[in-house]
Amino acid sequence: MEKPPVIESTPLPPVLEKKRFHDLDAIRAFAMLLGIVLHGALSFFPVPTSIWPAQDLYQPEINVPTVLAAPLEGAGLKVSADYSLYEFILHAIHGFRLPLFFLVSGFFTAMLWRNRGLKQLAKHRAKRILLPLAIFVPITWILIIPVGIYGEAKNEEVRKLRSQTVKVVQPEAKLSAKEDTQTPAIDIFTALNPQYVEALRVHIKTGSDLEVREPEGGSTPLMVAALYGSTEAARLLVEGGAEINAKNNEGDTALHIAAFFCHTEIVELLLKNKAQVNAKNKKNGTPLAGVEAPWEQVEGIYKFFDGILQLNLDYERIQKTRPKIAIMLKEKGAEEGGSVETGLEGLVMLIFFAPTFLHLWFLYYLVWLVLGFIAITWILGKLKWKALPDWLVTSPLRCLWLLPVTFLAQLLMKDSFGPATATGFLPWPPILIYYAIFFFFGAVCFGRDTFETKVGKLWPLSFILAVPPLLAGLFLVKSQDNGFLLAACSVAYAWLMIFGFIGFFRYFFASENSRIRYISDSSYWLYIMHLPVIMFLQAMVSTWDMPSFPKFLIACAATTLPLLLIYELGVRYTFIGTLLNGNRTREKTPA
Repeated sequence: MEKPPVIESTPLPPVLEKKRFHDLDAIRAFAMLLGIVLHGALSFFPVPTSIWPAQDLYQPEINVPTVLAAPLEGAGLKVSADYSLYEFILHAIHGFRLPLFFLVSGFFTAMLWRNRGLKQLAKHRAKRILLPLAIFVPITWILIIPVGIYGEAKNEEVRKLRSQTVKVVQPEAKLSAKEDTQTPAIDIFTALNPQYVEALRVHIKTGSDLEVREPEGGSTPLMVAALYGSTEAARLLVEGGAEINAKNNEGDTALHIAAFFCHTEIVELLLKNKAQVNAKNKKNGTPLAGVEAPWEQVEGIYKFFDGILQLNLDYERIQKTRPKIAIMLKEKGAEEGGSVETGLEGLVMLIFFAPTFLHLWFLYYLVWLVLGFIAITWILGKLKWKALPDWLVTSPLRCLWLLPVTFLAQLLMKDSFGPATATGFLPWPPILIYYAIFFFFGAVCFGRDTFETKVGKLWPLSFILAVPPLLAGLFLVKSQDNGFLLAACSVAYAWLMIFGFIGFFRYFFASENSRIRYISDSSYWLYIMHLPVIMFLQAMVSTWDMPSFPKFLIACAATTLPLLLIYELGVRYTFIGTLLNGNRTREKTPA
């Protein structure tokens, strides 16, 4: 039988006998299925509807125990008083899931190369990754557009139900002197309406929290006032001590919002009170980015927000005022002895962060990493480099280089716990570099006996040690000034969980198991198709009067089980199953 092609003088250990790594197959499936759980949590804590359209009526929060918050506060770090259980679930999964997936993918990529050669590796990955990506991204878009429309209709019901819980003062009613010293009858966000200005004054006089966040986008009262152009409310909030440069879930400040919607008086007010003209949001856009972008590119964004929030925007006024706002921002920057960054950077960022690939973006990054692997392997083969010694890869000494290198990559995304997410047409370099570390570490682990016997051996200890950086990181993620410590917590948590799960799956799933194998095969299909299904189900149950956790379980289970049935009846033994997992032959039942 003809031997598979190999490249001579390639920097890898001797080829081992072909074997099936059942534990790593199971890990890869586990990482895929955790994506369904992660997305299942997104409707139960405040997320902008532009990112996740289904937002549940009940979004419970948990108080952070003093015993956990006190050490961080004692060190001078700000800790949020409450936290969403589902936000905890999301960060706990996101902090290690894709790094683990890419590590295993790197391992299997190296295995394919050693068994089949570079040319066959490229063909195999094109069939299993690139082709499904090209087919299923358009299909997902077709399905998700009507789901988004349905989700927004349900969101409107949610908003109405929430508003019914607020006791609203009639516009003509005046607050008496006695009422002026008591808690106002309406909440602070309702009080931003010009007709309730007296109620807002009471909120400020009685010490209401001016940094309270609205549930859907994490905006403060000052940001909401900037959005709706409530000039008097913005002035009262600023005079009352509201934080000028606070950021919402998207990283926007009040100045970002006021400048974008061209509320000139509020922009002037904020600039006079030391608003940061170069503040950057999560897409790296400055306040100037929104007003210098060509009108043709942003008109659709205005209409999008106008339709969702019922802003009744005057587009002619906005178009005429944008140049004036841009001049104001530039002049303020000149007064402070610096310059204001242009909107070009924000426009460039749209190329990286626009939701082109939706939830399948990581497959796109995997394609780039495989291409990088092929190029590097070919070059190293020509240079006749030798394999890395075992102590650099599989001994505990690997931490001497793995942790610092990963830390430097995480610092490029230091505002998030774990890696950022970019779904645009071009891969975002910091994310690509970050995942490349895990991918290539997995690749150099292939073929080493010590990897199969030693790495992850102390998996219970790894899980225990992962708890402190997880808790610290989740508290720090809401702080704007602790990037270095947050990055350190993220890196420690990711590697501890990875080594923990490698050991855990090797201990329990190293031998062949037909049920686990079936789940491993089906996981690719389940993940690819789950997004529109789970979004629809979350929107459907969003107004149900029941606790959030049963709804969370319903959304996850009612997504997985029907897709699993479809997999068995219409995917596994068809051309779709062959595309995703290779050819499968139905076993004949004995007579």
